[in-house]
Amino acid sequence: MRTRLTSQRDHDAPRELNLTERESDVLLRVQRGLENKTIAFELGVAEQSVKEYVSALLRKFAVPNRAALAEAGSRLDVIGARIDRNWFPQMFRGASVLIAVTRGPEHRYVVVNEAFARRVGRDVVGKTMREAFPELVDSPNHELADRVYRTGESIVGHEVAGVLDRGRGPELTYTDGVIQALRGDDGTIEGLVYFLIDVTEHARLRSAEAQTA
Repeated sequence: MRTRLTSQRDHDAPRELNLTERESDVLLRVQRGLENKTIAFELGVAEQSVKEYVSALLRKFAVPNRAALAEAGSRLDVIGARIDRNWFPQMFRGASVLIAVTRGPEHRYVVVNEAFARRVGRDVVGKTMREAFPELVDSPNHELADRVYRTGESIVGHEVAGVLDRGRGPELTYTDGVIQALRGDDGTIEGLVYFLIDVTEHARLRSAEAQTA
């Protein structure tokens, strides 16, 4: 089974609300909890202008107040699109895709979703990748994570092979997925996010079919 890898530069998240530059400036400060007077001072505009920008943002996001606007803005920051607030937890906790976030060059797990936890069969939060998965020492997983953290270029992997021990002994697994860098406010890479799909059964079936063909 061959591993096919592609990479791409990070891009800004898309915006479907068509916010003006000034509206984006005001929204950012509303998310920080600033009042209109403070926002006006920071942006060098009249307080009445800020009120009008906030009113326009409330209409565009179809929300009733500033608190809801701040929450909607935060969701937009995360996924780059407007969604129903009830969908948001489902996109992480309830997702069937394996999702994990690591921090630092040692790739220490800070959060994983339920699908990831079930798939790996162990508690990894608080541990580095090497501590959590010692059996992966000879797999490409560490190398790929190191590369993304070093370069900032996202990597898309297809049928990446690895050995996972879930209490039944080492077993060969295959995953499709994306590893993407997470940056701080100054642009410095601070962590990674992983979106993975277990394709082990598909890969095994295809391999068996190829052998019998």
